[in-house]
Amino acid sequence: MFSYYGTKKRLASLYPKPKHTTIIEPFAGAAGYSLLYPDKNVILYDTNPKIYLIWDYLIKSTRKDILDLPDISIGQKVTDFELTDAEKYLIGFCINPGSSCPKITASKRCKWNNYKRNIADNVDKIKHWKIYNTSYEDIPNQEATWHIDPPYQKAGKYYFGYNKMDYSKLSSWCQDRQGQVMVCENDGADYLPFNFLANHRGSIKNNTEVVWYNDNYKKVGNNTMENKELLEGK
Repeated sequence: MFSYYGTKKRLASLYPKPKHTTIIEPFAGAAGYSLLYPDKNVILYDTNPKIYLIWDYLIKSTRKDILDLPDISIGQKVTDFELTDAEKYLIGFCINPGSSCPKITASKRCKWNNYKRNIADNVDKIKHWKIYNTSYEDIPNQEATWHIDPPYQKAGKYYFGYNKMDYSKLSSWCQDRQGQVMVCENDGADYLPFNFLANHRGSIKNNTEVVWYNDNYKKVGNNTMENKELLEGK
């Protein structure tokens, strides 16, 4: 729905399909995985109050609400318009894509006008979703598909809440989840026995994505042609 630093938009289809009717994303961000399966019972959590406000706004908005938002040209500021905080944050992430916090001034990379049309076309699909401004530690354990995409251990310093992360504690928590569990990470993380997922071209550099699955769910082992194409930006 919106641009966000570390979004799983391009990688989401490489993860296993959900095996449960409920998908839980404890570190929601832009919820790239859940957006592939909007008909599921999606429950999002994020301690970042700006991310929370954006999703709360989107869940409650209509197609008309989105289309009524202003187009933004290069050099314009979100403060040039009468907008709610949620609207400013939503647009702010898209006027300078790939940022970890919403921006004020539209850069030459601004993609908001395209995002607006896409959001308007899809916002009605997420009316049943739920969003909570709550830490992962407080989420009830339950049978569900858990798509866990925390601030990366080695490369997550720009994420909200990174300085408070206890990865040893997170490791135990992930292994204790009921149902289908997938944990996203970047090469170099060591709090779980991660496996290779894909080489991926980020906004600044190439990255190697790794993943951990709990027992009874498939592992990813080989660098497939599809994954190579991700690296090459095809």
